[in-house]
Amino acid sequence: MNYEVLIFDLDGTLYYQTPVRIFMAVWMIIHYALRPLKIRELFAVLKYRELREKLFAVDKEDFNVKQINEAARLCGVPQEETERVINLWMNEKPLKLVKLFRRRKLLDALRKFQTSGKTIIIYSDYPVKEKLRALNFEPDKYFWSTDGFINCMKPDASGLLRIIRTFKLNAQNILYVGDRYDRDGKCAENTGVAYMDVKEFVKNFC
Repeated sequence: MNYEVLIFDLDGTLYYQTPVRIFMAVWMIIHYALRPLKIRELFAVLKYRELREKLFAVDKEDFNVKQINEAARLCGVPQEETERVINLWMNEKPLKLVKLFRRRKLLDALRKFQTSGKTIIIYSDYPVKEKLRALNFEPDKYFWSTDGFINCMKPDASGLLRIIRTFKLNAQNILYVGDRYDRDGKCAENTGVAYMDVKEFVKNFC
């Protein structure tokens, strides 16, 4: 491989997202079926995910907080409680499933690429630190959308551009790998970076 820097999305890329989502959906349904008085918490989590899909291309200060606050307002759940349940269901509880459904061959390949001198960067719209720990993988650098100098969601290319400029990378030497063309692919294209779907990458390089 001729690329010196490999940038990877995380969710749906470093692990298989579909089974994780199925397990989490069943878990949430059972949890709130037994706690019907707290059903608004479930709606707040779902509304937050909806807002993240609709209002993704933003470059505004504290946009994630604004999305949480809007979900709280629309569902009638206090802001602090909304933030807690979002973190619980979207960041904490999925960790064991993320580990279970990790792409083992891909992660092994990334470790080999690192030992050969290539730089591995993780760039995601969602928190990455704890998921990387669950995956037992340590990239050279990692970022997510609310990091101070990123402050946007894909396919807004400004975050990726900031990574390239901050670390003085050559866009022609970068390959971006993800699972969603509408987010990862367009982000890469808008930055002049080559893009490859994760399934194709695994097929060719793992």
